[in-house]
This record gives sequence, C-alpha cells and structure tokens, in this order.
Amino acid sequence: MIEVSLAPDGTGYPLPTEVDNAKERETLLKITEEQRKLGRKIVVVQGLGFVGCVMAAVVADATDEDGNPYYYVHGHQRPSKRSYWKVPMINSGVPPVNSSDPEIPQIFKRTVIEKKNFRATSEEFVYSLADIVVVDIQLDATKPSFGEAEKGYCDLLAFREGIRTLGERIRPNCLVMVETTVPPGTCEKVVKPILEEEFTKRGIDIALHPPLIAHSYERVMPGANYVASIRDFWRVYSGVNPESAELCREFLSNVLNVKEYPLTQLDNTNASELAKTMENTYRAVNIALTLEWARYAEQIGVDLFKVREAIRKRKGTHDNMCRPSLGVGGYCLTKDPVLANWAMQTLFEINDFLEMAIRSVNINDTMPLHTIDIIKKEIPALRDVKVAVLGVSYLENVADTRHSPSKTLVEFLRKEFALVYTHDPYVEVWPELEDAKVEKDLNSVLPQADVVIFAVGHNQYKHLDPAEVVAMCQGTKPLIVDCSNFLNDEVINKYKQLGCKVRGVGKGHII
Repeated sequence: MIEVSLAPDGTGYPLPTEVDNAKERETLLKITEEQRKLGRKIVVVQGLGFVGCVMAAVVADATDEDGNPYYYVHGHQRPSKRSYWKVPMINSGVPPVNSSDPEIPQIFKRTVIEKKNFRATSEEFVYSLADIVVVDIQLDATKPSFGEAEKGYCDLLAFREGIRTLGERIRPNCLVMVETTVPPGTCEKVVKPILEEEFTKRGIDIALHPPLIAHSYERVMPGANYVASIRDFWRVYSGVNPESAELCREFLSNVLNVKEYPLTQLDNTNASELAKTMENTYRAVNIALTLEWARYAEQIGVDLFKVREAIRKRKGTHDNMCRPSLGVGGYCLTKDPVLANWAMQTLFEINDFLEMAIRSVNINDTMPLHTIDIIKKEIPALRDVKVAVLGVSYLENVADTRHSPSKTLVEFLRKEFALVYTHDPYVEVWPELEDAKVEKDLNSVLPQADVVIFAVGHNQYKHLDPAEVVAMCQGTKPLIVDCSNFLNDEVINKYKQLGCKVRGVGKGHII
C-alpha cells in the first residue's frame, strides 16, 4: 500500500520509495555539479516550516551587483506523512504557507520557476553536498500542566537527531548555522559535542577540522511583512570560534539587507541564544502586565486601549507597550521563557529559576479564560449556547495556528458545554485541534449564534458591517465580544443600536 502525505488542501502526495530516492540522489548530484560550475555555493535549509521555507526562498533570491544568485538552495524536509507534501508543492513553485504578504507567492515563483535555484528534497544525501546548512528544525517546549510553565522542559530528541544527521554527512568545512530558537547553551553543549563525535567516527581530525557552528536567530513575523521580517530586519549572530563567526557574517551579508539593517555580533553562542529567549521574554512579560490592567479598566469603566495610546505617545520609553488580547500564541512567546528557564537548570545546572519570565507565561497561557469570564457575566450558563469564534490562527492575516489561544478558548468553552463553531479565512486545517471544523463561510457559523467572539483581527472581520453580521445570525441578537480592540467605538455603537450587547477585553467604557 502506497503511503500518502496530505497537503492542507486535501491533495495527496505519495511518499518516495527507495527507487525514487536513488533517482533523487542522482538528480541532486547533477544539479549541484552544474551550480558549482556557475561559481555558486550550495546552501541546504534543514526544515521547511514557517521559517525555513521562506528563509530558503530569501537565500535563493539573494544576488550580487550583476544580478547573479550567490547560492543554490536545497530545502530539506523529512519524508513523513505529516509534512512530505511540502516538497512537491514547493517544487511546483507554490509556497507551503498561507499569508497576506503578496511577496510570498512571488518569491517562490521567482526562485523555483524563474531563477531555478531553489528546490526541495526529502533525501538526506543532500547534506553531503552543502557548503552551508541553515538549521530550522522545529524545537518546542513541553508544558505538561496547563498554567504551570515552571514544570516545562525542552525535549531535544528530534533536534539532536537532526544535528546527528548533519554530523554523519556534512563535509568538515561546511558551516552549520543554527537559526532555530534554542535554549541558551545549545550550540556549545549539544550541537558541538554531537558534531565532534560524528566527525571523529568518520576519521576526521577535529583538532585540525573543528566543526564550524554559528547561531543567528530570526525575528520572523508571518503576516503582511513576512518576507521583509527575514530579509529587511536586524540580525544578531555569533560563532563557536572566529572562523565560524566570519563565515556566518559573510553569508548573512550576502543574503540580508545589512546596509539598512546592520548585523550585530555577540561574543559567543551562549550570548546570542540568550538574546533571543530574553527578547521574546520581554514581550511576553509586557503582554502579561497589560492583562492585569485590562481587568482593572473593565471594572472602573475605562477603555484601556485609549489609555495605552496616550501612554505610547511617550516615545523612547513607553511606545512599545503591548496590548491585551484573547491570549498569546505562536512559536516564540509561548515557549522561549520556558526554554531559557530549563536551560538554566539543566544545561548550566544553576539552582535558580526565571520567576518573572515563567509567571508571564502562566498568565498568558491562561488569558483566554478571561474572555470566557467576560461572556459568563452576561450568560452565566453556557450549556447549549451557540458560540461563533472568528479566528483560530494566533495572529491576524496568517494561517499559523501553533499555540493559538483560540485553541484554549474552544477547549474551555466545550468544557462549559457550549456549542462552538469556528471560522478563519486563512486556516485550511487546524492540526492542533483536528476535531474542530474550520469554516470558510460566515454563513456556516453565524446563524442562530448567541455569542460572536472576534478572537483574531483578520482584515475580513474588521471590515464586516454590523448589520450584515446580525442579519447572518438569523434572528438572534448575539453578545459581541471584542478580544483586542478589533472594533472601534463607531462599530460598537452600531451593534448596540441593532440590539446587541457588546463587551471586550480591556473595554470597560462600553455601557
């Protein structure tokens, strides 16, 4: 029986056989030889997820002053049923991610179809051909108990296996640049020992040829400026030795817009790894703080968002104040404080913990429960109450559902026996909550809705006419819940004039 990998649109792609793999190795060799004759170095991006696939396209798109590509890029994705579909999809010139950024489909078409210097593969043999490997393996934090991030830890098994694969195959002069967000200490205490061990097994003298390892973290925002957040943004980098750092600097300088966004080099990989986790912890703490004040504002009749804007006028010190919302999602703020705390205790064996960082994660993880509290003040018993949740991604105008707070919202509404229906214009499937059908048509979720939750600020929702929404509800005058100032006062008043009650996170001014 042929195993198939299903893409989000339902298209099935057969997993490669051994015969397919043998042909693929021949193809990889041929392509690489042709590209080396053109004077191009070979870059392999390990992992074609939300960061890796776009990073690969950005690297392939980089050209010299004469318009010639610096690199040929092989993107590698393991041939699993869950993710192999990305390989044939990319090779057809179609991005495996859905985003509001118009440059996403353009850059994939340009590099795959027009320039023909970006191609995806599932064959690990590709690593033996690389001059540079960019590591974009997904690495998550495991939080075994809801609301108790202090019990969280980092499972490095898949990451270690990926690095071991590199150690078994790469040439000694290949630079391994870790782009994945990792716990502080990972390059020195995990990556370097594994590569040294595998080099030694292969008879490579690590005194003469020490592994070349660098770390440079991304600041990807998978929204309207998806590509620009990789190419046109500041980068921090470091290396385990001077040669690694210099090779990394050269690579990043060729690929990124370093004239407008200069690189920052830190002393060692511990420093740059700590920088990424601390950077995201700062934002996590900032957001957690606003929830306390949102609850306060709701009780004393204050619109926290107007207060926030007044405070943000103080440039240089307060203009980066974040906002409260349904909750915090995505791949960074939900896990990076946990990674840092785990590394402190496990990799560095320090008898301490990051108290404020971990508390912020607990507040943010449980933040969706506040939206349920807001609903229950108006509808105390939620059994058989029809709730339409508009938005299941973690961020507006993207299809990324990783750690979406909407998942927590839906799960806890179900525990109250509410009838929950979900809609999202970007999300095809919701892998973290597979039994939830994500509708594309609002007419499939709004009829007879008792509660309509604006969970995510997708553009489609912001432009909805209140009269149209109420009409689609077919007779009910639903409670409208705004989770993060997605509805302005004019829109709120229109809903109220139509007979709806309106409530919102931090919106205590609504009477």
